[in-house]
Amino acid sequence: MKIALLPLTLALSFTVLPVALAQPASPPAPRGSITIDRIADIKYPTDQQWSPDGKTVAFLWDWAGKQDIYMAQAGTPPVALTDFPVNPDILTSNIGHYEWLSADTILFSREAGLMTVSTKTQRPMRFPAFAGATGFSLSKDKTQITFVRGGQIWVGNIAAKTERQLTRINDGSRVSGPTISPDGMWVAFNTGFSSETPEPMPYNGNRLIVMRGRNWGSETHIVSVFSGDPVTIAGGGGGGGGGGGGHLWAMSATGPVLVRDEFSGDRKNREIVETDVKGVSHTIWKDYDPAWWSLANGARTVVSPDGKTIAFMSDRTGWAHLYAIPTDATSDTQAKQLSKGDFGDCFASWSPDSKSIAFAHSEKGNQQERFISIVDVATGKIQPVVTARGVNYEPAFSADGTKLAYLRSAAEHPQEVYTVDIAAAKPVRMTDSLPEGLNPADLTTPLGVHYPSRKDQKPVPATVMLGNNFDKTLKHPAIIWIHGSGADQNYLAWHPGAYRMYYSICQYFAQQGYVILTPDYRGSSGYSREWTTGAFNDLGGGETDDVNGGADYLKTLAYVDPDRIGVWGLSYGGFMTLQSIIRAPKLYAAAIDVAGVGDWETWTTGGTLLGRLGSTPVSDPGEYDRSAPVKHLDKIERPLLILQGTNDTNVPLWETLKVVDQLEKLGKPFDMAFYPGEIHFFRRAFTLRDAWRRSEAFFFDHLVTPAAPIKSSDAIMPGASPPGSTPVVAAQ
Repeated sequence: MKIALLPLTLALSFTVLPVALAQPASPPAPRGSITIDRIADIKYPTDQQWSPDGKTVAFLWDWAGKQDIYMAQAGTPPVALTDFPVNPDILTSNIGHYEWLSADTILFSREAGLMTVSTKTQRPMRFPAFAGATGFSLSKDKTQITFVRGGQIWVGNIAAKTERQLTRINDGSRVSGPTISPDGMWVAFNTGFSSETPEPMPYNGNRLIVMRGRNWGSETHIVSVFSGDPVTIAGGGGGGGGGGGGHLWAMSATGPVLVRDEFSGDRKNREIVETDVKGVSHTIWKDYDPAWWSLANGARTVVSPDGKTIAFMSDRTGWAHLYAIPTDATSDTQAKQLSKGDFGDCFASWSPDSKSIAFAHSEKGNQQERFISIVDVATGKIQPVVTARGVNYEPAFSADGTKLAYLRSAAEHPQEVYTVDIAAAKPVRMTDSLPEGLNPADLTTPLGVHYPSRKDQKPVPATVMLGNNFDKTLKHPAIIWIHGSGADQNYLAWHPGAYRMYYSICQYFAQQGYVILTPDYRGSSGYSREWTTGAFNDLGGGETDDVNGGADYLKTLAYVDPDRIGVWGLSYGGFMTLQSIIRAPKLYAAAIDVAGVGDWETWTTGGTLLGRLGSTPVSDPGEYDRSAPVKHLDKIERPLLILQGTNDTNVPLWETLKVVDQLEKLGKPFDMAFYPGEIHFFRRAFTLRDAWRRSEAFFFDHLVTPAAPIKSSDAIMPGASPPGSTPVVAAQ
């Protein structure tokens, strides 16, 4: 085993003995302007918000861990409103929640306090009131603020800078997410319990301690701004989405009501529930899925500005579509389906006049791109607004309802902030996140394909990347990239979310001559309900056959060397990587597991995963055994590299330590690198540079060098039909 700790400041108590590292052949120099140094410096804009006067768009821009607030106006470059130094120990800085306080002032939280910044002076200042406030949100009219201080809920007057404490909670619970009702008379908030406890790992001795975080007892409460005892919402589990505090307020005929999505423990039932300020609840919509309610990737419930209508997504017709229902509805028959067809909707946003909804959607036959349309709720008429190829999503109306600000990624650029005049339908790009020197012409456009699964021959959607000037007369190495979360997906454009860094390194590998395949195995979002729930009660089974069918497909391509195929993935994709090389030990020449789950029983499971599993370790221990790579590592035969951040709260360090321990006990050779302080998605540039260079060297060593190829005998799974040889191009 080769161990690397980078940098040598690992904040854990264990000793690493010196190990002589093998010296692999050096990968060739970049064939174009896409370099590892450059892709590690790509910026990432999010959370775009219009100013109240509709003249300026503010957004957060993250540059490899350094996050600041920027503003942009059409025709001018973005301007940094903040420029905070990074923490010297972890090289990151973060902005908390922010909101426009006026047409030229933004209020935001940072380091357990509130600050303001003016678009005129561009100098952040401590807010001269509400010291120690965290978790804030503003009232609709911007006159009141609610926040958390000292474990209690407070409310304050912005102009007068007066404040009063609303709660006196002393049960040890953690208070969070306060949100003010539309009439300014009530505050909804969450409570819950959490702990950080040492996790015993007998195989590890007593020199390394990992902490397991646990959360339980989540409840939602409503309290009057005149104080008094909070009302606890029966079944409330921490809010329902929207707003700075994460709660949705609506207005019924009798007063304000809290709207939330509520799920059963097995995730088969989803209800939209309204609760009045006395704690009386009723259900206005109900979905049931015999597998699990699986909407993800922008499924959103939002209330109109006037509080009278609720927009939401449901897949009861087989696809995720947009619906609207009156707040005072007494039956779900009063809901109106606003879109229909074999495509999916997501990311709904109301117009200021509460008459229209902007939403993102795919198209029939093309589930790997997103476009933006506006629907008139009364007439059902749909107006296409953003039709450019790529991933266009998160539309937000300006205050006058004439413009949208949205996020867009494309084949030629990563995620950027755009605006569009709705009447003219002419998009304007507001940001440029590519680093200097990276030529967009060197980026390749992914091609949509389908291939048969090993499980049942069903077509698996995927994308293929071939570098510019790709020579199809030669045999090339290939790499399968497996997306994470189980419920994410790939696009015919730059990935807009957490996997954007892996899209960029895939672009680099394509430039270097690798053929890249990115499968959307069953369980991936953005497709029909049938495909999205196809992994139910079969975690790591059929979906792994979907991935391994991708290797079969690559072997049918005349320009792919069948003995030079690698596989890798992050998170759920790391788990799938391990499952792939366990179920088909000779199929791949090399594999990289980045922060993959080794055992679902010891991972901190949540409701979504339990729904996907369809069982618990008690009700079906066999499924948990089948889906635990750590219990089947004896089947691994090919080279493996493991990468893991020590500050990973998605897939904690102990999941990788269990895998490492078992590999060592089995005498399996592998390489690994831990990144001190790094999170799940490898945010910092120096981590990305090292991880990508190690990955490049590993794949080059095992997929490219003359001594690398090992003949594969796992070409076709026993009993499966030969895969088709012609890609099915996605509808354009």
